[in-house]
Amino acid sequence: MLRTAYVERYNDELVGAFKELFDTCRKNMFHAGDLLLCQQNGTLFGRNNVIGFGEEGLNSLQQINALFFNGIGKMTNDDDYFRKHENDFFQGTSELEATIQAEMKAYQEIWENVYFLRILTQVVRVTNGERYDWELDMYHLGNQKSNHVRDKIIKKLDVCPKFKAALETGYRRQIRNAVAHSQYHVIQGGIWFENYKPVNVDEVQAIGFEEWEKVYCYSYFIFRGLFEHLKSIVQQLYMPATKITITGGIPILCYQPDGSWRELYVYPYEKGKTWRFTTPKR
Repeated sequence: MLRTAYVERYNDELVGAFKELFDTCRKNMFHAGDLLLCQQNGTLFGRNNVIGFGEEGLNSLQQINALFFNGIGKMTNDDDYFRKHENDFFQGTSELEATIQAEMKAYQEIWENVYFLRILTQVVRVTNGERYDWELDMYHLGNQKSNHVRDKIIKKLDVCPKFKAALETGYRRQIRNAVAHSQYHVIQGGIWFENYKPVNVDEVQAIGFEEWEKVYCYSYFIFRGLFEHLKSIVQQLYMPATKITITGGIPILCYQPDGSWRELYVYPYEKGKTWRFTTPKR
């Protein structure tokens, strides 16, 4: 269960974090078309540059759509909801347990979604002034996704301290693993984790309902906000730019299999929903 006032508060807190992230992206990006590539997903297919969902996107699309369609979860206007239920004896049949289980499932799906992690990784690269990575392959990570999130995303966000702090709040490797292996229980006052190891300083034995609410809300809004902000950038930055280029396209920097780089143009279809290397028929 989520308290409406706190959901709105956490959403507002992330507004500034996303502004910082994408302001830094636009300031530091190596090439002017890099954020368009992040939104459209550039990749290599054999020796060819392609843009579109790709294998990772197509395999993740249903899950992404479901997370958007189902929304953040069930909410209550009662700010004292957790306090009223903190001394309940839980047996697996209460409304609070059912909603936490649904939130845990969504949390796991967010942080195991390879397409979301791929787009976030590319945005972090652009934020740091690095070239867009056409050869990025998320499937090779296997069960090392948590190391990737730590080393390739969070640790590289010193240039965006607000967004880094938001990620550190939302991403908890221990919780994701506990959900994946059914190693958590709803208890009086919060959630107990069976996979707690005292030697790991970033792990906890349990968290309260209020803390879990914040962790989950931050994760959901980071997930949803990433896609929504990139879509907005395409409409506000790149679509207007097509009106002033001679060809009506946007240049992007493409990696070639021989190690060289080549600038090519892409063109909007469906009012900028999709982009292709060929000009649309007039």
